[in-house]
Amino acid sequence: SDENRSVKWVIINHPWYKDLDFEFAINEWAMRVRAFALAMVLALSSASLLRAEPAPSVELEYHVFIGGLHALSLTTRVVRDDSNGYRMAIDAVTAGLISKFIHATYRAESVGVTRHGSAFPTRFRGISGEDDEDGKTVTVDYGDDGAPRVSFVPEHEAPDEPLPSAMTAATIDPASAMLTLMETLGNTGRCDATVKVFDGKRRYNLASRHAGEVELRATKYAPYVGPATECRVGFERLAGFREGRLGRRYPDEIVLYLAPLFDDAPPMPVRMHGSNLFGALRLHLVAWRGLAQSEIEATPTPP
Repeated sequence: SDENRSVKWVIINHPWYKDLDFEFAINEWAMRVRAFALAMVLALSSASLLRAEPAPSVELEYHVFIGGLHALSLTTRVVRDDSNGYRMAIDAVTAGLISKFIHATYRAESVGVTRHGSAFPTRFRGISGEDDEDGKTVTVDYGDDGAPRVSFVPEHEAPDEPLPSAMTAATIDPASAMLTLMETLGNTGRCDATVKVFDGKRRYNLASRHAGEVELRATKYAPYVGPATECRVGFERLAGFREGRLGRRYPDEIVLYLAPLFDDAPPMPVRMHGSNLFGALRLHLVAWRGLAQSEIEATPTPP
């Protein structure tokens, strides 16, 4: 509406907004949160490597709160096959009050296999958009040698100075990194692991440690009630991150809670919390269900 456009104009021309680069940060955080949500959802497929049948294919819905505001809504589908392959699709959109001023969307698609307790991606693709602007795409391809090859559309989205190959060698994308952490939990009963991650621009390590078992209570935001495993995941930022104040939009640590939702399936992420430049970050699972065969077949593989 004209009123919303006027309010947005006032916000984006305010000195505080320009200093904070708020719109960029929201888009970046939308991508970051969705990437971790994507990664956590991939974890629900991480059953024992001795499982004879693939884990159930599912759809999960999450609400993300940033600084106390409902900022994002996510719908994720994860499909596993009987050869340890995984493919998934996630769609996210700004929600609540933020959606009145910034209509940002994100779609991520990922495909790969798990072997010996680790995830080996073959392709990851993320597409982000805002209002009427053309979408931006980052694609990470992994060859037989496992080295990541990154492409951007439009090309000017690529960093001015790509990271050296020595720094990105033996890394995996954020989704596959979290899947590896969850494979560790599924196989050992603990989530102690360190994984090298490269998302196309940024290089960091995830260091997860097991924090025990808890009993979750239902709230008006998070309907799940019951037992869960708590994992604390720290972020070691190595390269590609902004300096100064805006660097604080990435948390130093997040806390994940995984719980059994389906029979014959590993624990799935039901809650996450952390904090960043904008305040408290919360992710809540609000709905979950198994997928019909027609829905499984409709889940895309990145082209």
